[in-house]
Amino acid sequence: MNRTLPVALLLVLCATVLSAGQDALPTPPVFEPAQLEGEKGPYLIGPLTRDGWKAFAPELQPEYADYEPSPDLVRALSYSRRDVTITCVLGTWCSDSRREVPRFWKLLDLIDVPDLELVMLAVGRTDAPEAAVWLDDNGVAPGYRERFAIEFVPTFIVTEDGVEIGRIIETPEISLEADLAAILGVQATPAWH
Repeated sequence: MNRTLPVALLLVLCATVLSAGQDALPTPPVFEPAQLEGEKGPYLIGPLTRDGWKAFAPELQPEYADYEPSPDLVRALSYSRRDVTITCVLGTWCSDSRREVPRFWKLLDLIDVPDLELVMLAVGRTDAPEAAVWLDDNGVAPGYRERFAIEFVPTFIVTEDGVEIGRIIETPEISLEADLAAILGVQATPAWH
């Protein structure tokens, strides 16, 4: 008798039950981002990759290059072995997103934690009719803002096992690395100790 099928079915059922908790965040649909023309110029909407956004806006590179996160916090975060996903809801048109997201990329590159996944979802302006049409045409209902309870962009949502454990909203309270360390419960010892 083939025991693989019952085991696989049991795993699927367990995953379904575990993901049904009310604190679990929804999984975003998978498709390519679109470039839309808005009243204030072009922007991207939908699931986004770092390379896709850099190709659209090469002027992001100086934010990445110039950002210098705290070495103590980078070192402490690099020892974190928590399996987390960070969903970043951003606006490619938004000055806060254009500043903070490339800085966050640099932080992630420096800490180099293999179990940390970054998912980026680009949104249009709240009053952009072309964004509403795109969301409807692509079956993204409710939209990313509603789905993830977003008021301001960028919002970095940190989840572990599908449950939200913290957010960095628009601009960090202290710094990206300090805020992420606080969410993950990571403490740094200064290098001079």
